[in-house]
Amino acid sequence: MDRFTRRGVTVWVVCALFFLYEFLLRTVVGTFQHPIMYDLELTSFKFSILSTTTYVLIYGLMQVPVGLIIERFGLKKTLLFACFICVIATFGFAYSTSFIMAVFFRFLTGFGCSFGFICLLVSVYDWLPKKNIAFLLGLSQFFGTMGPMLSAGPLESLSESGHVNWRHVFTLLSMIGFLISILVFFFVENNHEKTGGFTILKRPEPVLKTLKTLASQAQPWMVALFSAGAYFSIEYLSENEGRNILISKNFSPSTSAYVITLAWFSYAIGCPLFGYLSDKLQRRRLMILLTILTCVVSIVMMMYATTPLMLGIAFVLLGLGGSGQSLGFATIAEHYKKQYLATALGLNNAIMMIFSSLNAPMISLYIDMIKEPEMLRLTDYTHVLTILLFITGATFIASSLFIKETFCKSQMSFTILDRKTY
Repeated sequence: MDRFTRRGVTVWVVCALFFLYEFLLRTVVGTFQHPIMYDLELTSFKFSILSTTTYVLIYGLMQVPVGLIIERFGLKKTLLFACFICVIATFGFAYSTSFIMAVFFRFLTGFGCSFGFICLLVSVYDWLPKKNIAFLLGLSQFFGTMGPMLSAGPLESLSESGHVNWRHVFTLLSMIGFLISILVFFFVENNHEKTGGFTILKRPEPVLKTLKTLASQAQPWMVALFSAGAYFSIEYLSENEGRNILISKNFSPSTSAYVITLAWFSYAIGCPLFGYLSDKLQRRRLMILLTILTCVVSIVMMMYATTPLMLGIAFVLLGLGGSGQSLGFATIAEHYKKQYLATALGLNNAIMMIFSSLNAPMISLYIDMIKEPEMLRLTDYTHVLTILLFITGATFIASSLFIKETFCKSQMSFTILDRKTY
């Protein structure tokens, strides 16, 4: 596509709406951490398994298969299937009465949601103009980020006021998912199957050949590791211990939730902002290093902040730094041909989610080991932030050493032009 069309924008908006819904399901569990832990009798470690690992592990493992499924069955069928899975899983989670039951439906939720982001990315590449693609990818994430913003602030306030409880919220979310599935049925279409007035019949490429192609280049893997390191801190702090860290620094629970919302708001702004700057300057690596360095600075500020203003600035910087992961998708796409696009984008998302699923419970297990019987001390949370600082710092060093500049150009195209020249 080289221009905007009404049909293309409609498809993109519906896909973005499902991504918002998926993102809300991903983070809303953290908003109701204490009531869920109380009702299901969970420790911090068990809650991290429920909130992060159970969801994120299947989400991450499904990213490459999701790309293959979209290539085989098309955008519409894939997204409609995902919507129905989310509806069933969310409704089941609302009425879970045990840890095992909740884990099963959280697992099913992660499976359904695993289709959302890749479907959105495919809608961008199939239906929207290719110029300024990083900006459009960032703008797509901007809309999706409204999900965690809603879960962190407004829902926290409603929860504290006693007007709603977590079971009512998840029941309502299942109904919203059903409404989105209706929109998908009527408005989402496949675009890559036709060119002009002719239908293109293409034999699907063997799965093993596709996976071999993905694994054959080192650069995309390094970019994926950058995305994982940049994104992990904001996801972990929003889903697990971010509110508790703020509360330990004398913030109220409600104010703490809105500070988390502020981080997601800056994340939402940062995705299109850094995408636009990257496209404008024709530099991916520069923006990648800038954003991961911002993550490092934000963690340091959290460790030593003594005023609410400094903590607020730290969380704003955390969101801006984490938003750099959106650059990873545009950068990885520049290393593969179009037929591998959906699967390659899934690879980046897979590395991010698997990274979170493995690290989050390890940090929470450490918390359970060091905490006092009653509550955590501020010094204990400083240890947690030190771990996050190590992760972001190592990501910055690795990115500066191993990620190469693409100049916003397809590396496959450069190879072909170079051969013709000689």
